[in-house]
Amino acid sequence: MRRRTLLTSFLAGTAVCVLPRYASAAMATVLRTEAANQRFSVLYKDQRIGAHTVTFATETGQTRVTTEINLVVKALFFTVYAFNHRSEEIWSDERLMSLSSETVEDGETIQVKGAATPKGFRVVSKAGPFIAASGSLTSNSMWTETLVEQDLVIDAHHGGVIGVSVRKIADEQIAIAGRRIRTTRYRFITPNLAGSIWYDDSSRWVQGEFERDGALIQYRLDP
Repeated sequence: MRRRTLLTSFLAGTAVCVLPRYASAAMATVLRTEAANQRFSVLYKDQRIGAHTVTFATETGQTRVTTEINLVVKALFFTVYAFNHRSEEIWSDERLMSLSSETVEDGETIQVKGAATPKGFRVVSKAGPFIAASGSLTSNSMWTETLVEQDLVIDAHHGGVIGVSVRKIADEQIAIAGRRIRTTRYRFITPNLAGSIWYDDSSRWVQGEFERDGALIQYRLDP
């Protein structure tokens, strides 16, 4: 399994990022509460390989958004791929104020730090410092439908900034936890992968499917 395979490409930025661009009117970045915490089962070749969780904590006018991704792929009794990612974002007044992430992949640890400054959002990683635009989202910001309006986002896995194109596919119904819900589906393309992401009527991320090298990664929202 190559170092940057399908699993790395998607799951590292969400485990990589899904940056989109579509909207007829500007959306606000809706910061959610603990009641909106989410956990997705991650499936590869119809087998559950791990989970992706997003949790929210509000205190003193700020919201902490924590993303955790833990994946293990096994063949027979051997682990052939392991990936762990954790990030914390602090948001205030619908703006990203700080970012701290750590990713462990193939025995390598990657750390990304970031903070809002008067000149923009300063991101520091092993590749060096980078100034992103004020008001940027990160590649872990799939929890907000505002992501579909972005041309560039901060890469929470590697640092720096990455870009994407996106288009709305359709309004459609999908099954979540045994019931049908109305959603909007977006199709996106990045240099490394393509796929679809679904949001419900309250702009909540509810499903994902991502393709690379002929394989499919699926995100299924846990009850």
